[in-house]
Order: sequence, then structure tokens, then C-alpha cells
Amino acid sequence: MNRDYDRLLQTATHAGKLLLESGAEIVRVEDTICRICEAYDAQEASSIVMPTAIFVTLVAEGRSVSKVVRIKSRGLDISRIDQINSLSRQSRQLTLDEFEQRLNAIEQKPPYSPLANILAGVLAASGFTLFFGGKAQDALCACLIGALIQRVSAALEKKKFPAFFSISLCSAMTAALAIAMNETGLAVNRDALIIGSLMLLVPGLAITNAVRDSLAGDLISGMSRAMEAMMIAIAVALGPGLVMSLWMMIGGLPL
Repeated sequence: MNRDYDRLLQTATHAGKLLLESGAEIVRVEDTICRICEAYDAQEASSIVMPTAIFVTLVAEGRSVSKVVRIKSRGLDISRIDQINSLSRQSRQLTLDEFEQRLNAIEQKPPYSPLANILAGVLAASGFTLFFGGKAQDALCACLIGALIQRVSAALEKKKFPAFFSISLCSAMTAALAIAMNETGLAVNRDALIIGSLMLLVPGLAITNAVRDSLAGDLISGMSRAMEAMMIAIAVALGPGLVMSLWMMIGGLPL
């Protein structure tokens, strides 16, 4: 088989890998991979995508070649998803070299900056705290907790810390800080502060993708992502549960 088709398969799976690691749904990843292959004269392209792996087979010049890609990390980068999706739709107007260059440029672009992540955490935590009945001073406390959650979770992710324990630690830190702020008089509504800050850790993307994948007929991926969402939800509840139990055991006021 012509080596260009080997490059094409490598490029298509690379695009799919970036999409899946950025939080794209299964249908989008499969469609993008097949669209790229067909844009560069592949006779046939088939892809099976799961949350942890990509399987692609390309048929050209009467022969077929397959590739398997293991997915070890997943996050959220909507900007990257949009850029790769737009690039795939322009593939018929680009040479394979140009497509690879643009795809590599997208990959090398840094994700959201630390400042943007902190601001997002601050706004989300304070907004949800007010939504759940907190006062203005509770929202100010939530700003600090939200910023800490973003920085700690980013640091743990950088060190390849397991997601379950990372989320558990962040949720435990949230509850401990909220209790401390309430006891020192900085926060009024402890419950609203804890719940509002924990909303940063709620697996909204996993739940959404689980539903979308299931409705699209990708039942294995849908069940996998539903299980992932369940594990994240357990991690979110585990941290505050342990902290509150310890607080009660050492003689803290009833929660």
C-alpha cells in the first residue's frame, strides 16, 4: 500500500485521539475520522470509537490497513473540538501535508490558561453558591475555594494522579475549608457554600456524553461513560462525607 495512506491513517487517528481527549462525543469522533480518510481518496473507512480506544480500518488500492490507538487521558477543551471539527470539514481543500501542519498547530496550542481556569472556577463556585441560597459573603468565600479547586486539580492532573482520588481530595478540601470559614464567621450558609463549590466537580460532561452516546446507538460507550459519571459522583460525595464525619467525631457542631 502507498505510504501516503499510512500517513493518512496516522493523521486521521491522531485527529480522533485529540477529539476524544478533549471531551468530544463518540459520534463526532467516528464521523471526523471517516471524513478525513474519505477526503484523501480512501475507498472505504470504518472506525469504532470507545472512551478508552480507537479502532480504524482504511481500504485503498485493494488492500486494507488498520490501527488501534489507546486513550489514556480525557479532559475538556471545547475550543480544540471546534477547531478540529472545522478543519476536518475543510480537508477536501487542503493537501495532506497542509492538513497535518494545521492539526499539529492545533495540538500545540495551549489549553485554557491557568488564569482562565481560575476565573471560571471563581465565577462558577460563587454563582452556584448564590443560586443555592448563600449570601454575598458566602459567595466571596466560594471564590477562594473555587480558585483552589482549579489549581489543586490542575496540579494533581499534571502529576498523573488518579482522577478518582484527585476529585475526592478536592471535594474533601472544599468541605474542610467551608467548615473552617463557617466556624470563623467568614461564611454564613455552610451548606450553600459546600454545595455551590462542589458543583465544579460534578461530572456534567460525562453525564451528557453518556446520554448522547446512548441515544446515538453507541450503547457500550454510553454505559462506559455512565459508569465513569457514577464513579466521579461517588468521589465527589466521598470527600465531604469523610470530612463531616471526622468533624462530628472530634466534637464539632452538628452539620
